[in-house]
Amino acid sequence: MLEQVEQYRPHVVAALTNAASQGLTVKELCGALGAGEQAIRRCLAALMLAGVVRESARYTPGARGAVPRAYSLAARAA
Repeated sequence: MLEQVEQYRPHVVAALTNAASQGLTVKELCGALGAGEQAIRRCLAALMLAGVVRESARYTPGARGAVPRAYSLAARAA
């Protein structure tokens, strides 16, 4: 499992760097990286624990159903 997290970590960080300020959902990351959902979720969990990634809700007006969680890079203190 650790090898899988280390394999996807640089790709997830690069994808989130290129993302808009709204961030990306797990589904969008899976599509962009061509990886499985479980691998992306494990990697995001490790990055959240390290304080590299933050999670927020992405509300879309007019959309029905659950509000998806979007992930973006956490702001670094200077």
